[in-house]
Amino acid sequence: MSPQAPPDLDLTAEAAPPQVGAFRRALRRWLGEALEVAAPPGTEDELADLTDDLVLATSEALENVVDHAYAAREDPGPMALRAEVRDGTVAVVVTDRGRWRDPPSGPSSRGRGLAMMESLAETSVDRGEPGTVVTLRRRLPSGAHDRSAAPA
Repeated sequence: MSPQAPPDLDLTAEAAPPQVGAFRRALRRWLGEALEVAAPPGTEDELADLTDDLVLATSEALENVVDHAYAAREDPGPMALRAEVRDGTVAVVVTDRGRWRDPPSGPSSRGRGLAMMESLAETSVDRGEPGTVVTLRRRLPSGAHDRSAAPA
């Protein structure tokens, strides 16, 4: 009997700093479970690195929601995180219903988050009205596969 991957991770909360840490911890736990099922023996170190990279990139996306998405509003709005493993790829999607804010064009100590996310995962950003969707993807290490669809 093949082990089953945990269900996709779905989280929604108010875009507030304490929620970033809560989402980050939940994602790390979920990745540990999901990738353990998908991992062949001998890829533990690669999966640990993949987990660290995705958690860091996701944390940056969540921090951007908290810091920027609702800056023009008095009260923060919602943020959501969804994570899944499909066809040998882990995808984490962070969404908000706020407004996109372009990074500064001149010298600044800010505005490096998107570049960092792009260095850690395949990153796509959809700037909608209202809201932004950041999708982070990483392929599982060679030899790893999605067993969630395997017959029981």
